[in-house]
Amino acid sequence: MDERDEERRGVAAHIEWQKQGAWVVVWGVYTRRFWAYACWPGVPRDGVVVQAEDPDLLYTEMRYREREHDFLRWRYGRGRPGR
Repeated sequence: MDERDEERRGVAAHIEWQKQGAWVVVWGVYTRRFWAYACWPGVPRDGVVVQAEDPDLLYTEMRYREREHDFLRWRYGRGRPGR
């Protein structure tokens, strides 16, 4: 195992913390990539999984998928009936 794996696991945990429970984020020791699994209500049946070698690219992919699947409307209640 690479000595930087612990650091990368810490980065993954930080990203997950920043996303406030909307994603589960892990560092894949074998794949050498960050992986993020969406876990908000309304995730498509197939799930939403993104991966990237770099944390910045992971954030970019996560934001793209959030927009694609209307996550912000769920998270912040924009556009909900009665609001």
